[in-house]
Amino acid sequence: MRKILTWGVLIFASFLLFLSDSFAQEIQNDQPVQDVQETQQEIPSDKEVILEKAEKIRYDSAGEIFVATGGVVVIQGENHIQCQELTFNLKDNKGSFKGEIVVTRNDTEIRSSLMEGDFDAEIYLFKEGVKLKKERQEEGEEVSFIFWQASLLRYNGKTEEAWSEEGAEIEWKETKIKADRAHYYPGKEGTGEEERIILEGNVFITEKDREIEVAKAIYYLDTEVLEAEGIIHARFIIQEKSEE
Repeated sequence: MRKILTWGVLIFASFLLFLSDSFAQEIQNDQPVQDVQETQQEIPSDKEVILEKAEKIRYDSAGEIFVATGGVVVIQGENHIQCQELTFNLKDNKGSFKGEIVVTRNDTEIRSSLMEGDFDAEIYLFKEGVKLKKERQEEGEEVSFIFWQASLLRYNGKTEEAWSEEGAEIEWKETKIKADRAHYYPGKEGTGEEERIILEGNVFITEKDREIEVAKAIYYLDTEVLEAEGIIHARFIIQEKSEE
């Protein structure tokens, strides 16, 4: 009888230990899942579209398309967008915008009448009366602005490149530029690539009383150095030093 009781106690104790180990293992296995879920919740989704304001909205559930009109304000990724009418396809993450468009992202603001955006590729096409303003941090606390006007402009949100292929007018400090085609590249730290604007086709540049007309040019903004080829015309006025 004592042997039977002893074996019974041992079996019951072993069963309890098994339950304890299994329960502890479940807790350990569940913990990483919870951590991953919490981490996923903390990371904002690039595909999230927040419609902050609109007078009217029409949502097509089957087609996954919504149309918003009247004082529209939208946030998508780093883009804060104002317009009068928006058609957004939630399946392919693309949008079409119309009327008094103002897009701000970081230190860049772009205005136009029409805009098409592929928010996965982060390629945005602006049309009609395009005006881009980019803030630049100079040495120390000095700030300068690049002003860019064009009838058509493309902007890459991933690289921050901007380019026009149907004419562009650019102003920066005392420099004024007109060109058939212009492509802006931001500088990249650690690669040696400088911040620059590549200009092509009937390039006309004026600075103070100096002017130059060329076929192609590269303007480096950090050093304020111009490299040009295909010189058509150049005029440099040398100011006389005043006698003391």
